[in-house]
Order: sequence, then C-alpha cells, then structure tokens
Amino acid sequence: MDRVTNIKPDEQSLIDSVHKFIEAEVAPIQAALGDRFWDERQHYTPSGKEAPEITAARRQVREASARAGFYTMFCPKDYGGAELGVRLWFLCWESLFHRYGPPSKQLAFFVFSHFTSGPHEVWKYAKPELQAEVLPELTAGRLQGCFGMSEPDAGSDAWMMRTTAVRDGDDWVINGMKQWTSWSPTADFVMVYAITDKALFAARRGGISCFYVPTDTPGFKVESVIKIFGRLGGSEGILSFTDVRVPDKHMVGELNRGFDLAMLGVRHGRLANAGRTLGLGRWALEKTIDYAKVRKTFGSTLAEHQTIRNYIAEATAILYAGRAMALDCADKADQGRDVRTEVSILKYFTTENLFTVLDKCIQIHGGMGLVNETRLYDAWHQARMTRIVEGASEIQLRQIAQHVLSGRVDLTFA
Repeated sequence: MDRVTNIKPDEQSLIDSVHKFIEAEVAPIQAALGDRFWDERQHYTPSGKEAPEITAARRQVREASARAGFYTMFCPKDYGGAELGVRLWFLCWESLFHRYGPPSKQLAFFVFSHFTSGPHEVWKYAKPELQAEVLPELTAGRLQGCFGMSEPDAGSDAWMMRTTAVRDGDDWVINGMKQWTSWSPTADFVMVYAITDKALFAARRGGISCFYVPTDTPGFKVESVIKIFGRLGGSEGILSFTDVRVPDKHMVGELNRGFDLAMLGVRHGRLANAGRTLGLGRWALEKTIDYAKVRKTFGSTLAEHQTIRNYIAEATAILYAGRAMALDCADKADQGRDVRTEVSILKYFTTENLFTVLDKCIQIHGGMGLVNETRLYDAWHQARMTRIVEGASEIQLRQIAQHVLSGRVDLTFA
C-alpha cells in the first residue's frame, strides 16, 4: 500500500488504467470539439441548453467507456457491472478531480456511471420487463437519465413535495413540477418521485413512489434551463408533468417506498461528492504550492512568508482529515455497515472545508487566482455549490444531531 495516498497496488493499477483510457479515447473526442467545447457562446444554444455536438460527445465517451468496461464497473453484477465497491468508487472520483481539476469543461467526468443518470443500484429494484427494455441501452451508454426529486418548494425538505401520481387502470398519471434536475435538458428519461399515498405522505411515513418516465412522453416538458454563476447555459432544468401517463411496469421499487430508494443513491452521491471536494482540494493546493515556491514578494518567495506557510498547513490538515474520514466511511460501507451518520459528517466536513481550502489557494495566488487561466475560480464555484447540493450543510448537521441525540451512535463511532 502506498503510505502517502493509502491506495493499494491493485487500486492504483485500476486508476492508472482509467487515466490511460481517458488520454487515449476521451481526450481526442474533446479535442475534436475545439473552441466549441471551451467557448460558452458555442458550448450552449441561445436557450441555455447544451449544444447538440456536446451532448453527442458525452454519449461517445459513455459508449467508449462501456466498451472498455469502465462505465459500469461500480454497477451491480445482476446486469453486467463489476460491483467494485464503495472504497474504489470514492478513490476513482477523487483521482479524476485531482488530475483534471474542475469538471465544467472536461469530458473525463463521464467515464463512470452516476446514480442520477446511469445504470446504478436503483435499477436492481425495477420490474424485470422494464430492466429488459432499458438496461441494455443504459449499460451501453446510449441512454442518459436524470433524478427528479427536488421541486420549487421541496429542496432539502422532500416532504414539501407536490408532484402526484394517481392510479388510472393499468397506468399512473403524473402531474407536477421538478427543479434543479441535473442533466434533464438533455436526458432520455427521468426517474421522477411523486406522491402516491397522501395520508402516508402527510404523516411523513412514506407515500412517495418512483417512476421511469421517458422524456418523449406526452405531457412532459423542460420548461427552462437553470443558469448559475453568470454562465450562459447549464445542465440543470425545471421540468413540468401535465397528465403524463406511464404504465405500471414503469414504477421502480415498491409502492410508497420511493424515498428509501432515493436515499440508496444519495449515499453514493455524497461519497462521490467527497471525492470531488478532496480531489479538487489536492489539485488546487498542489498548484498553489508550485506557485508559492516561485512567486517573489519583498525579496522572498511566497513560500518563505509565515502567513502563506500557515495557509498551506491549514489546507493540508483539512485535506488529510477529510480523506481519513472518507476512507473510513467507504470501508465501513463495503463491510455492509450502516454509515448514514458517517456519510453526513463526511459531506458536511469536506464541503464546508473545501471552501476554505479554495479560498486560501486563491488568496495566495493574488490577482492570478481570479483569472480564467488558473481555473481556480471554476474550482471555487464547485466548492460553493457542493455546500448545497445533495443535502445542504444545515441538513447534514440536523441529521448528525438527530443520530447522536437519539443514541443511534455514540461519540466514539466505534
């Protein structure tokens, strides 16, 4: 085992293979797009939706990765995945962000299937006829989905949901809206969560079910693309469902137990988020250390000034602590242990403190930290965003306190 990174030789070998694949197969796809990929005025259409050429390139990457065996390597074996485990899931995401930095203009980040858009664990709970219809295309990378939970009035509190699904013969009829749905403007389908039992839902005891909805279903519409941080476009959308009719076979999981299904994916999402924050932190800190060793002020390099040394030390301590947390959490998850508390602690600690790391890195760079070329501003945007997505920091603190005060865990976490 590498004592510096705490990565085993077989894990490092796999990560190296992923990077070789990216350089050999993904980089040429990205290079072929030229300025269209990097220039936002060409990357997005006037509506803010991704240009068709960009969407096609992402699909190319998914398909190439599926052929190489990387796209589904974290998916269940039941439908062709390698089911490699949570620890490797974290390490692979961390390695991508550490190597390539901010993901906003990198096709490398579509090499792995994500629970919100690809053939992940939730598909184990789909009906056999739906699996037979969708999974061959999904595991081959030819389809891309999205995860429809959040709504205009239901963000961190899912129990404010208003979207409903009502049984009508052999079908379900869905009405409502979703918001902040990642990848929805270009998605082939939505995994939409809707109220199916109002009494259970009102009592916060369930009453939510999950449905597979192809985006060409009558009544479905992408109302608008959400743009953030002054960008000209985005990958999140506002969706409407007006009398959207789907057959009963499109229900995924048990009736009224959809919230449990959603939380199944969130665990993976939050560990991927930890990989994002820690990998980005390492990327930014290494860039900053290199800069501090050559940039001179008042006759000395920045690295010789005690204040700068303190900033670097603080960032290093944060990344060390966060990585130790992540590996502990992932190892416990691979053992089949309940890691709800640990995942919440990890999400809170890494996302809140990455913000500090990125801010210090920008400060050390001075004015250069603000220019486009260093990409630190893009990483800072990521850091700010991760404090909100997949459960805001305040929600994580709420969950941690509930778990500890209820006696579900003690403060030793043994």
